[in-house]
Amino acid sequence: MDYAGTITIVFLMILLTILPGCDSKKKNVAQTTPQNVNQTQPLQKAGDVKATFQDEAEASAARTRVLTQIKRGDFNTIYEEASAGFKDVGHKQQFLALWNKQLQETGAFKEAKEISHTVRPADKFLVYTYNVKYEKKPKELRLTFGRTKNGKMELTGINQTDLK
Repeated sequence: MDYAGTITIVFLMILLTILPGCDSKKKNVAQTTPQNVNQTQPLQKAGDVKATFQDEAEASAARTRVLTQIKRGDFNTIYEEASAGFKDVGHKQQFLALWNKQLQETGAFKEAKEISHTVRPADKFLVYTYNVKYEKKPKELRLTFGRTKNGKMELTGINQTDLK
């Protein structure tokens, strides 16, 4: 092996040693931020829209609140605290009747496991998808949160379907 080949191999070995070290430091820093506690990172590709740290933090608090309300069966409060656009889709009585029917079909809420977390490019709303275990039947739940005109992070959509 010639001198240039040896230097190239040594350089590549040093480079491969340094790069993973830098990556692990980044992961450690990311793991200590509040937004990463008990949640997944957005499933994004290069060039995708990313949420701000503030949006992530506020959406995290809002989704924890909504999941707790679902577990308690407090659909009245979910509707009352949702965005104005959410309320434009249907009347409160329709929303309550739909969720009461869902609970009759599924039984009580047991637990929810987040399976995806994305940011919609068009409006930068955060979308969380869960596999939810109920007493009788599992479901897929999608919660959408966005910053409304009043500046508050609010529930803008909720959708529950049968698991695929």
